[in-house]
Amino acid sequence: MRPTLFFPLWTALLAGRYNSPSYQPIGLVTLFLGMLLGASYVFNQIADIAGDRSNNKLFLIADNFISVKSALLLAGLLSLLGLMGMFLLGISFGIVGLVFLAITGYIYNFRPFQWKDHPYLGPLVTVLAGAMAFVLGALPDLNNLIWRSVLPYMLAFGAVALLTTIPDMTGDAQTGKRTFALSFGVGRTTAAAAALCAAAASAAHSSADPLIFWPALLSTPIFIFAAFKPVNKYIVLSIKFAIFSLSSAVGLVFPWYLVLMTVYYFFARWYYKRRFNLNYPSFDLR
Repeated sequence: MRPTLFFPLWTALLAGRYNSPSYQPIGLVTLFLGMLLGASYVFNQIADIAGDRSNNKLFLIADNFISVKSALLLAGLLSLLGLMGMFLLGISFGIVGLVFLAITGYIYNFRPFQWKDHPYLGPLVTVLAGAMAFVLGALPDLNNLIWRSVLPYMLAFGAVALLTTIPDMTGDAQTGKRTFALSFGVGRTTAAAAALCAAAASAAHSSADPLIFWPALLSTPIFIFAAFKPVNKYIVLSIKFAIFSLSSAVGLVFPWYLVLMTVYYFFARWYYKRRFNLNYPSFDLR
């Protein structure tokens, strides 16, 4: 299910809640979004077995530790429970949850769409996922201010999405993918990511949202440095700093989220080391 990757979308969810004056059961939304995210990441591993083998990562399904049949069963169960939960919260939650799962689970991964292998549509899915998570946090209060507030988060997610296409370039090329980095090169990819990060800071300033403004502003020099010196450690630093700084800012507003991140980090470090002898998650820049 790759729960480590839940946190960027949970961060966007809570940012939406921060920007909405309405009360909602945010704990349940967080839980049900986590189920949909788990389903999407399992579907992604099923669809990307060849790419995961080439990039030597995500070995559970790719190396037959878990069968495709079992993975499909898990993804189907998570999809069902997540969507049922969203619709129980309200029709608007259910519709956004359904669209979220359709885009991130099916359109992104499988034919005839398979947007994950497209230079523009692949990053677009990440941007849309962040926007929909934000909207889920803001529901049911979707006014003009909310739509303006989501823009800096979309730009920030786009910046990170572009950079994530760089580390896997070798394996992606071997499996015939057409990612942004493979299509336009490392230099243009890092430059575009830096521009998007700076645009996110500018948009956040316009919408008077300190939650995204300071992380985006502090991340911009790192993104620019990576653009001038596009080696892997600086690219990874840009990605991790942007995600960590925004998550930490959200954690200051929602202290329980900071506790959740801390508990998960130490539990996951223990689990992956004991189960697979891996140091994960980590702040390693390799």
